[in-house]
Amino acid sequence: MIELETPIQRFIARIGLHEAMKSRRQFTDYLFKILLGVVMIIIVSPFFLVLFQVAGVGFWQVFGTGPGQGLEFFTTFPGSGLQGGIRNAFVGTVELITIASVVGIPLSVLGAVYISEYTRPGIGREVIEFTSDVLAGIPSIVFGAFGFAFLVDFLHFGMGLLAGSLTLAFMMIPTIMRTTQEALRQVPMSLREASLALGATKWSTTWSVTLRAAFPGVITGVLLAVGRVMGETAPLIFTAGNSLSVPVELTGSGSWVASMPYTIWAYVSDPSAILQDKAQGTALALMMMVLAIDLIANIISRKVTRRLV
Repeated sequence: MIELETPIQRFIARIGLHEAMKSRRQFTDYLFKILLGVVMIIIVSPFFLVLFQVAGVGFWQVFGTGPGQGLEFFTTFPGSGLQGGIRNAFVGTVELITIASVVGIPLSVLGAVYISEYTRPGIGREVIEFTSDVLAGIPSIVFGAFGFAFLVDFLHFGMGLLAGSLTLAFMMIPTIMRTTQEALRQVPMSLREASLALGATKWSTTWSVTLRAAFPGVITGVLLAVGRVMGETAPLIFTAGNSLSVPVELTGSGSWVASMPYTIWAYVSDPSAILQDKAQGTALALMMMVLAIDLIANIISRKVTRRLV
């Protein structure tokens, strides 16, 4: 005799199958979380490994109290045998990045605003965007060769502060322009329409509404560009030269300028143990400068976003 399955038995069987499927989904989800955690560790580990390596040797150069360490590391010039500090490289890097930012950031942002807000989609916009993407991927040494051929030789600027800064500015433009364009595209069209409906002009809407709403994205692009050019060495070898003092003019023989990346390269290439330590200290100082710029930019971005909201 065949026994028929009762409703209670069918219910129990369904519950068992449901629990098995649920356990399988939970196990799969757990494995995926583990995979994401491993990937995240792989992504962030190089930063901490580099920081550990640099700080392990260069910490006492930046924060020590011995001769040429601590504050003297940033305020003294290289002395006999380059035993002094890195004032020339520190000041030179600040000057190079400042001039490059003054030139590159406004051009990039205004160019992105014009393309995104004042031009219609078409071949012209596509050509500009494609060109920006190509420029963003060009190796830095190519920019250095261009800066030497165009700025140093053709325009007769000579190697120095102006040629090096403009070369870095050219490197910043494609990155900031493309990230600014993407940030502007994320701004809802309703914000623009509401501003125009209230009687605001196109420029007022762009400046007071669109750019402010896209400001966090713009800041991200600026940080990426500044962080990239702050660590470049090859373009400056071709255009800025090197000096054990600070530049006293924009062009000419007194405009040769040192930079922290170039100093790191020069010190690491030297077999002297003292200069090897100073190279690690210079690298740590450069990382701290990038971190400081990131923190300041994030604070400004948050304040602007809060005012907008």
